[in-house]
Amino acid sequence: MPVARAIHKVSNGLDKVCSVVLIAALAAMVLLTGAQILCRLFFTALAWSEELSRYLLIWSTFLGAGIVYKHGGHISVTLLHGFLPPMAGKAVKLLIHVICGAFCAIAIYYGFRYMGMQGNQLSAAMRLPMRYMYMSIPIGFAIMEVHVVDAIFQLLTRKHAEGVGLE
Repeated sequence: MPVARAIHKVSNGLDKVCSVVLIAALAAMVLLTGAQILCRLFFTALAWSEELSRYLLIWSTFLGAGIVYKHGGHISVTLLHGFLPPMAGKAVKLLIHVICGAFCAIAIYYGFRYMGMQGNQLSAAMRLPMRYMYMSIPIGFAIMEVHVVDAIFQLLTRKHAEGVGLE
């Protein structure tokens, strides 16, 4: 099915991009924290480094959640899966993906609303508009929604959906 293949390619591309961004953000947090320690010991403390590290952590959380969903790494109760027949197990997985998709859609909607309400504030140290921080919520959940749709298509179009979330 061409739609399933296209969504799978988009999902894989987003996964790769998010992985690179996540690694860069984590490396930047380590460097910023190290610089903050050195500056606090030998010079004047950096007023902005803690704030920037916090915002990088927020973005890393929401981008990382999509990566973990893509690879089926979120916590799940799998005890029942072993006792279910294959078709029932597939139906349960499908139901779980649909529920996750509905949750992501709701989170995207309210993430944009929250970003609109609080986005005009400025951050304390760097004086950046907070909309850039709050934007992590709808963007992170939108990426996760793409992975959810991909997982649903993969589950429906393959006999055995190995490596497609919740395995």
